[in-house]
Amino acid sequence: MARIATISSSPSIPSRTDAVLEYVTRRLLSHGHEVAPIILRDLPAEALLRGTADDPRIAAAVDTLESADAVVVTTPVYKAAYSGLLKVFLDLLPQYALRGKPVLPLATGGTPAHVLVIDYALRPVLTSLGAGAIGQGWFVLSSHIRLYDGGGLLLDPIASVPLYEVTEAFLSTVEGEQPVESVPVQAAAVEVLRARPEDPEAAPLLADLVVEYSTRYGRTNENTQLTEVPPTDFHAERGGAFVLLRHGGQTVAGGAIRRYDGDTAEVKRMWTSHMHRRQGLGRRVMAELEAAALDLGYRKLYLTTGPRQPEAAALYLAAGFAPQFDVEADPEAIGPLPFTKELPVALRVAS
Repeated sequence: MARIATISSSPSIPSRTDAVLEYVTRRLLSHGHEVAPIILRDLPAEALLRGTADDPRIAAAVDTLESADAVVVTTPVYKAAYSGLLKVFLDLLPQYALRGKPVLPLATGGTPAHVLVIDYALRPVLTSLGAGAIGQGWFVLSSHIRLYDGGGLLLDPIASVPLYEVTEAFLSTVEGEQPVESVPVQAAAVEVLRARPEDPEAAPLLADLVVEYSTRYGRTNENTQLTEVPPTDFHAERGGAFVLLRHGGQTVAGGAIRRYDGDTAEVKRMWTSHMHRRQGLGRRVMAELEAAALDLGYRKLYLTTGPRQPEAAALYLAAGFAPQFDVEADPEAIGPLPFTKELPVALRVAS
């Protein structure tokens, strides 16, 4: 387990930059690492501006940084430069405060014109501080970040997929492993596995769902932690099924069903890896679950998805599910969105 310092340099609350950092932080924690946050706006302004490194709160922040094994640096972009808060903090650090540490730089801004800030403004400073492997980093457009009142974040797929990839690459460096490359899935090479939630092959699915749900809804409860139903509900002997798709030795998609009533199975835990989306895997999982439901004697499927999961709702509509709500209404005003589907008896998954 590594200790990873995260630097927030946004002066405002709420902050899209901080929302992106919260998303990344949840991913770091899901890998079992310790996260030590440094929030620059909470440090004494006069001490920062005067470069008073011996101020107790400044010294504590510097100690946190120097004792970390790796660092995530985030900044909003103002006038084609990283934030002034970050500038004054970096200026008062010892010369080689980042010696040998892997660093992941992330930035947010309102226009694509600022996309090179990381490489041309921030990266040279991090190098001068002795940073080891500086990750590719990523610039996220503000328009690709939706914040919700009361907490919660929805990232446009244009932003969420590369942000996931650079974070995983950073974690691979921290953990001394080779990054997993994103390669197109060959349908003929996909292995269908009937598993249980407690099987190690299911761990990536469950860990990623916890990160996604807790990020999107900005809260920790039984639904975002996947404890709202017991794992045994997905065991075959309880009328359930847990399906995984494997490719190249990796779990790339999956989903599950549980008994809802005598004729109906409830679909749960639908997931596709960020690195393998838009390749038809969600539809393949649904087809496998429909076949499993028929094998178990069900004639109908039921599911609910959250109002902040538009890609899931689109998948269910494409798979022939009928919405049991007003599709013209604001999803936030509805809450969980229910869908149903009658299963044709002759349905079978092509081998």
